Amino acid sequence: MLVFIVLFVGVFLLQNLLDNNNALEQQKIEQKLKEEHANAINSAKAGLQVYATIVSSIKSYTKNEATFPDEYQLQKYLNDLLKDINFKDSILISHVGIDHAFKYVITPNQIDPKKLKGVSTKSFISKKKIAALDRLMQSEDIELFPPINLREGWAGFPFDFSARNNKNEILGYVAPVINVKYLLDYFYENNDAETYVHKFIVNDSIDLTREAVHNNTEIFNATEDAEYYKNFDVKDSDFIYSSIQLFGLKLRIGSAYKVKPLVDKSSTNIAYAWYALISLLVLLSLYQFLKNRALNNSLHDANDLVLDKNKALEGNLLKIQTLIKEIHHRIKNNMQMVSGILLMQEDEYEDENIKKALRDSQNRIQSMSLVHEKLYANATLKEVNTKEYIEQLLMYVEDTVKYKALELQKEIVIIQELYFDGDTSSDLGLIINELVTNSFKHTFREGRNNKLRIEIIKEESFYKLIYKDYGKGLADNFDFKSAKTLGMQLITILTEQLGGRLEYNKSPDSTFIIYFKPLEKSFKA
Repeated sequence: MLVFIVLFVGVFLLQNLLDNNNALEQQKIEQKLKEEHANAINSAKAGLQVYATIVSSIKSYTKNEATFPDEYQLQKYLNDLLKDINFKDSILISHVGIDHAFKYVITPNQIDPKKLKGVSTKSFISKKKIAALDRLMQSEDIELFPPINLREGWAGFPFDFSARNNKNEILGYVAPVINVKYLLDYFYENNDAETYVHKFIVNDSIDLTREAVHNNTEIFNATEDAEYYKNFDVKDSDFIYSSIQLFGLKLRIGSAYKVKPLVDKSSTNIAYAWYALISLLVLLSLYQFLKNRALNNSLHDANDLVLDKNKALEGNLLKIQTLIKEIHHRIKNNMQMVSGILLMQEDEYEDENIKKALRDSQNRIQSMSLVHEKLYANATLKEVNTKEYIEQLLMYVEDTVKYKALELQKEIVIIQELYFDGDTSSDLGLIINELVTNSFKHTFREGRNNKLRIEIIKEESFYKLIYKDYGKGLADNFDFKSAKTLGMQLITILTEQLGGRLEYNKSPDSTFIIYFKPLEKSFKA
């Protein structure tokens, strides 16, 4: 029954671990979208800032000239201003009089392309917009108005200001209009258009594409935009939004994945496959153990009746020993498989904290695996030579975490005849693994006189483990009971499991002292 409970708890812990891993992968996907969204906002601001700089230059030119420039003078200035910028015909400038009639309309290459000179804007602009333009003529500000569909066949952003001569007399207003397609092309060139899609909404009501403004007015350009977000099957709930204020205009920007990435489930399937295999081996071992136990009971009952069964019993005992060796061997191999999986997992992450955590887990598994290797190599199947085990464990930890250029002096003071049972050796190995790993992380450095000392001595009815790394030691107010690191928690738990206690001295040398009793009687060779 206990085995089934352990396996059930193992499934629960494995699922919890995998859920945490999947949640981490999902967070990475969401973080990449947030980074792209931040780039989108910065690109939108940068594009409009370039446009605002051009408009500010045009305003200064019109106001500082001796006479307000005519269309040819303004066109020449515009071309000089744009000679190093790839605007082509992506900007249009209108001079509108106080009576709201067009004085002239220019582009970098054309004069009044749609014959609007003399036409009153009141014939196609709302009264509310006319009132706003009247207020603008009395102001010194440059104002960004909501985008409009132009008769020239493209969607534009108007950046208007009052038209004044050098005597500060009001002559109407000037309306530079930049092609929305230029601004959004500037945006898309600086962002990953293959992976992401974006929305642009003005004043929470006007929807933009690179070809048209969707504000219930007539659209003069019917060209479809292949990058328009409505051509993708993306739900509005998949977008993340941010609003920015630019020159009095509210621009709402949304970003989403064109195809939302899914968390890779392959590692989950592999983990469950390995757990199922290990569980099967455990159940088979349990079945074999129960079967052998029943056989032993039968042989014990028959021993009083049949003396000639002694040879058969000796044969069965040899089989049992072989089986136990095989169990230890398989457990060691399975642990090394798990360690190998963790090693492969390291290559899948760039985060150094995750890699360190995986390497720490490999060391812990290896310390337990080494106990089983020592057990099945020993004739008694329950004794581990403590000095040999700790020396080999130190070699493995060094190979795993030590820098190649780091020099380390090791002093191991343990009598050669000291043996502990497998459980005690496993607990001690895990404790020493955590202490040594901690020294490599926080104490040992290249170019220093790095040294550690491990000593195990017997005092009356208990043993004492002394560990020194001659470093600066823990903080003065360090509390083992409230320690949050897994390593310190393991040391505390394993010490209690050995029925012992933990002491720490910072002076004269950083020293851990652990008093413990073996879980089974110690052995002397």
